[in-house]
Amino acid sequence: MAGKKKAKKKEGGGEKKEKKEKKGGKKAKKPKEETPEEIAAREEAEAEALRIEQERIAAEEAERARIEAENKAISDLEYERIAAADAIKAAELAEVTPFLDERRAALEAHRAEVKDAYEWERHLATSALPDPQREKEINTYEMAITDEETRLLGPALELAVDNEKIVNEGDTYRYWAIAEGRDAFADAVGGFQKRIRALTDVVIDRSTAGIMHTADEYQDENGEIIVFDSREGFKYVLWLNHVKNPRFKLVDVPELRVSVELPKPLTLATVAVRVIHRAYDTLSPGCNNELTSVGGVCTVDLLTLPPLPKVVQGTTLRTMSPLAVDVERLPYPIPVAGAETTEVDMADVPPLMLSYEIPDDIVLVDETPSVAWWDDDSSEWKTDGITDVSLKDRTLTYSTVKVTHHALVQSRVACAPYTRWSTRPSSTGESVIVSVTPKHERFGGRPIEIEVGEGVCALASDAEPALRSLLGVKLAPRKLLARLSKCGVHLALEDKDCAYVGIEKKDAALEAAMCEDVALLSPSFMFASSRFNRTIGSRDCMVRIAEVTDFDLTLAEDADKVFTREREAVHVMLTQSRGCTLVDAKDKIAEVPGDLTLLMNDGRDENVGHLAVAARAEGRETPLEPLKFSPTALTLLKGVASESGLDRAAKAKAALTESVRQTLLSLRVFTFA
Repeated sequence: MAGKKKAKKKEGGGEKKEKKEKKGGKKAKKPKEETPEEIAAREEAEAEALRIEQERIAAEEAERARIEAENKAISDLEYERIAAADAIKAAELAEVTPFLDERRAALEAHRAEVKDAYEWERHLATSALPDPQREKEINTYEMAITDEETRLLGPALELAVDNEKIVNEGDTYRYWAIAEGRDAFADAVGGFQKRIRALTDVVIDRSTAGIMHTADEYQDENGEIIVFDSREGFKYVLWLNHVKNPRFKLVDVPELRVSVELPKPLTLATVAVRVIHRAYDTLSPGCNNELTSVGGVCTVDLLTLPPLPKVVQGTTLRTMSPLAVDVERLPYPIPVAGAETTEVDMADVPPLMLSYEIPDDIVLVDETPSVAWWDDDSSEWKTDGITDVSLKDRTLTYSTVKVTHHALVQSRVACAPYTRWSTRPSSTGESVIVSVTPKHERFGGRPIEIEVGEGVCALASDAEPALRSLLGVKLAPRKLLARLSKCGVHLALEDKDCAYVGIEKKDAALEAAMCEDVALLSPSFMFASSRFNRTIGSRDCMVRIAEVTDFDLTLAEDADKVFTREREAVHVMLTQSRGCTLVDAKDKIAEVPGDLTLLMNDGRDENVGHLAVAARAEGRETPLEPLKFSPTALTLLKGVASESGLDRAAKAKAALTESVRQTLLSLRVFTFA
């Protein structure tokens, strides 16, 4: 009991302390107790609120389910519509498939005939050169050349010419393979071509080493040594500085129209200077910027010079070293022997001045010529370190501190994008004219026209005097474009070129399908670029089309009139992955109508099912009708074009329309126009 009393006393003391702490503060109100009636009312209100919330959730769920069911029903109807449209397309495709198969068979027969004739001519020629498509023959040839003794300069250059024959023949096989979709085979042949050109470099280097090893045999009465020679596509100059005459400053070879003005450090150094001009370019295809060479590549090398032989008692003693069979390249400026390697300010380095003749079939797009050097590290043509560039009477002159590959360069996209393009059939129906108008002001709005025939094509326009040597020369489509590129008119555009002109690349399959459709109808219809093609995105292509009803009116001016006036006979064909259709988007309108843009995006991304139906109906009393697509342009134009026009196109030679397809696809008209 005593313990309990003490505990109570303590508790009481605690209460007093608590009260003391609260003294002076606001007295807390005692919460009012709810009456039973209030408790019942509150619980009833809470139950009612819960019921209302549950009803709201149930209503929302029911509405969601209703909308979902409604959308599903709409989507099901939309998918049924699409399935029905696909069934119609499948039926149309089935109807035209036998015709397309027949054309493919005719094309294969034509290709086989062309190849057989080519191989027979090759057999009759009894060439000792290897077949550029057969790896075993390339290997045997490569080993034989590698194992043979060092050639004199003349035979070495003759071998270089032979090697270019192999490379050029390889282009024939490679372009055939590309056209047939055999990309792996085309790449293999391309690899053989690289090996053959590398072999050329090896043979010329060995010949150079042989000349330097026997330099005494080439000295003139002043002790100077200049060796030069040329063959088709090659010019070679070699200067050996054994005398080290500071007054000798110019290596001039008027026979080749090549000269090199030497800076003083080179006239005092025991080195050789070699200049080789090749008509071909192996560097630009792998270039990481937009520059490409024009007129070949000029290579300048500084080479380590072996000592002259000694004559002892009438016997010539030559020092044998690796330099007897191969060359050793030196950097410029030449490092001082034994000195530490330091970074050199190239602005303080005296330049070489080079001068050489360029071909007369060169088209320069810029008034001021530009020369660049090849940077191996970045795989780019660069213009820093080259100054005083001039071009007069086909003689190119410049100063440089870069001892490496040099070239006259210009932008590979100078012709892109095309301002317009077109195709039109000839009056005879035996060929089709493909016309592209480069954007660059150098061409003054004049088109470059190519006449396309069965398996071949030829330059048909003479607007550029420098290209007249190509007029009427029949070549395979890709081979002609390669020749034009070599002359400075680069039309063989690639995907990487899109970035240089700021345009979006068309889907590859779409672009190929569009070129095939246009080619198939080209013997009977005119086609022209659409101003909207480039702006409608990568998944759509547009082209204008007009049937030719009078084949005496198929000149360039006739086509211009038709597509300038844009009367009822002109239609606009839209192609996308679903097929092709005719749309109202002629060039005379300012922009693609919004309704058409909406329909073009029907079925894409999230715009499918009920969302597509809603988009077609939104804000309209009458919903938009979906576009109706056909599997090919041939089926699309049934009922639109005349039967005679379609029949003429159908009867055209498969080899002709295939050449048109290759030409259009190589020109990349749907991406770059």
